[in-house]
Amino acid sequence: MTLKPITLAWRNLMRHKSFTFINLLGLSIGITCCLAITIFIRYEKSFDTYHQKASRTYRVVENFKSAEEVLHWNTTAYPLAEALRNDFREIPLVTQAAGPHHRLFKIEDEHGNVARYEEDRVLMVDPFYPQVFDFTWLAGNPEAALVQPNAVVLTESVALKYFGASMREKQSILGKHILLENKDELTVTGLIADAPPNTSLQYSLLIPYEFFKRNNTYSANNWSGNYQGTTFVTLQAGQSVQDLEHRIASWKKKYLKPEDDRRITYALQPITEAHNDIVYGAGPGSYTMPQKFIYAATGIAFFILLIACVNFINLSTAQAANRAKEVGIRKVMGSSRFGLVMQFLRENLLLLGFTLTASLALTQMALGYINQALAIINLHLAMDAQALLTALAIGVLVMMLACVYPAVVMASYRPIEALKRKFSSGSEQGITFRRSLIVFQFAIVQLFIIGTIVVAAQMKYFKNKDLGFSTDAIVTTYLHDQEHYETLRDQWLTHPAIADVSFSSSSPQASYQYRYGTSFRLPNQPEEEGQEAEMKGADLNYLSFYKLTLLAGRNFTKVEDDLKEFIVNEKLITALHWTPEQAIGQRLTINEGEGTIVGVVKDFHNESLQEEISPCVLINWKPFLELANIKIAKDQNMDEALAFIKKTWKAGSPDGIYSYVFLDDAIARKYAMQHLVYQGFTVFALLTISIGCLGLYGLLSFMALRKTKEVGIRKVLGASVAQIVGLFSKEFITLLFIAFVIAAPLAAYFMDGWLHDFAYRISLSWWMFALGMGLTVVIMLLTISYKSIKSALANPVEALRNE
Repeated sequence: MTLKPITLAWRNLMRHKSFTFINLLGLSIGITCCLAITIFIRYEKSFDTYHQKASRTYRVVENFKSAEEVLHWNTTAYPLAEALRNDFREIPLVTQAAGPHHRLFKIEDEHGNVARYEEDRVLMVDPFYPQVFDFTWLAGNPEAALVQPNAVVLTESVALKYFGASMREKQSILGKHILLENKDELTVTGLIADAPPNTSLQYSLLIPYEFFKRNNTYSANNWSGNYQGTTFVTLQAGQSVQDLEHRIASWKKKYLKPEDDRRITYALQPITEAHNDIVYGAGPGSYTMPQKFIYAATGIAFFILLIACVNFINLSTAQAANRAKEVGIRKVMGSSRFGLVMQFLRENLLLLGFTLTASLALTQMALGYINQALAIINLHLAMDAQALLTALAIGVLVMMLACVYPAVVMASYRPIEALKRKFSSGSEQGITFRRSLIVFQFAIVQLFIIGTIVVAAQMKYFKNKDLGFSTDAIVTTYLHDQEHYETLRDQWLTHPAIADVSFSSSSPQASYQYRYGTSFRLPNQPEEEGQEAEMKGADLNYLSFYKLTLLAGRNFTKVEDDLKEFIVNEKLITALHWTPEQAIGQRLTINEGEGTIVGVVKDFHNESLQEEISPCVLINWKPFLELANIKIAKDQNMDEALAFIKKTWKAGSPDGIYSYVFLDDAIARKYAMQHLVYQGFTVFALLTISIGCLGLYGLLSFMALRKTKEVGIRKVLGASVAQIVGLFSKEFITLLFIAFVIAAPLAAYFMDGWLHDFAYRISLSWWMFALGMGLTVVIMLLTISYKSIKSALANPVEALRNE
């Protein structure tokens, strides 16, 4: 007996197959999008929250007041952690990390076989680090593993890579040796599980901070420098953060120089907020997911789900008219309104059950695609028990939004009116409600289409913008042997496929890891009046290699062993109120020393297009020539050239690990987050269009059924196919224009706000909105055409006979 209502619900769904399929597909797309976005949001909000002490742990961040602005850094001077630990006894734990760094390792097995590995996530940590952050220890003593300077703790994946064949049991790895940078022997003292993907400071190996301090004495003891070090404090429960910040503000003068004390302030930031903070950023080696992206994704998830629910409500209430006679007969036979509501609700819930099942399968596929598409930020989205609970919660929400109202509407017809096929109960009010839902749906669709057009135009601008330097067919690789770089240049230039070679510290637009910062001022100015700048090492060939324009002065004449000469950009001399000619011969002081300006180059985009061009100083200092820039000649075999570059490089550095990157690829990575936005807008626009078209097609099907007699009479009276199509189209076109009036200002507001994040951007133009409107009209007409033309071509005699 209990299965009878479900069987009846199943039969009713199968009786209206097209309605069932359209609603199943539309709701599945909506729930899949909502669930996938919800999993993404939950992942991005989970960074560093899994540590037991997360709620009491803070990252120490630094604010540095320069002459023009306040700079916000997520790293601090290395000596800060030890000073806090010694002077603030009420702080239970203070720890620090240096890195993550890029390092080379060599492993030699018992048979004398040598293997070399390159690791990007080598983290130097003190013994307090495992007390603040949670690690899963598989072997070794957590309290002693990081005490000795020449120790190393491996993650499980690295241990398997290095010692896989000999790892009979986890304890057997302890005591093994690896060679760091071909000179320092490290002893394995611990084995830990791989770092969770949602940790801000990623690691593959842990090396004691004491090792770093011993090998980097200048930076480890320099209070004025801010390098790649992060300081954390864990407070007592209930301890006042504001009080501690005030005490640190007056305490820091004990260690900082007077000018630094005036410029530097420290603040405590909860580690659970670091990943989503755009002011200080997530931290070295990690990516930042801005909070506004989280809000935007939340809004998108809600609106896509809402569109799917609107579709369901629209189709269900439209179908109610076609099931009015069924309702009338049931009521005459004694069915109560509550019983009818429950019957229709069972049909909707059964459909929702199928939808949720399909959505879970689609979500699993979608997550795999998203992880692959966003591999550049190392995304790890996966279904888990919480995702299933989320799917259930979405299902309950859909039931409340979409299932209850249609069931009540369908059960509300009066028997006599229903049997006479007079639908006054749902006529004007119902039609007005459905029109409102259609307008809402079209407005969201147009919002996404216009947004996609704007983002695509901005991405095209990024791609085509003149950066002020050459990027074509340039390969960059870092050197292990800087002493013989001229010999390496000569060897490379013997190959016909290699057009030119230059050595520097970075390309004109450097990646974050290899960007050197400094400050500049006149020799007679106090240090606190220094302004921030980028510093680049460059050889004599750098200007011609990258086609930088020299406005005044000359190029370098030779590479120096110490600091003597500078070439600067326009931005720097503008800050000092000089013309290019006036700058030549002036003395300039930077953090690294003092020199003479011998040349001024035209501004080039040394920052990404999201930021303003910054002051830049080129120095011809030999220690900074660590990057080889190699231009491949046109119409030459690229693979052959790359093979020769590698062969020559390996001949000079047999113990090194060779890697290279194309400059245009490296620059493109700077816009990974913007590309993510573009992909998101594109995908969501297509999905909202798909859901909208499904709903529109379903409504047209019911409209065609209700207008069968009208279409037949019009055809008998001589109406053409075009006129019949116009009959079906004109109402929707009117609703579409109303939706555009709503969507256009909203799109302008949101997209103008998005564009304002970029220093170099396009302007919103009328054609973007016109194109969005035009595309929506075309999509709508294509959707309408099939069903309306089919109705227009039907035999009017058959239509009138059926009526």
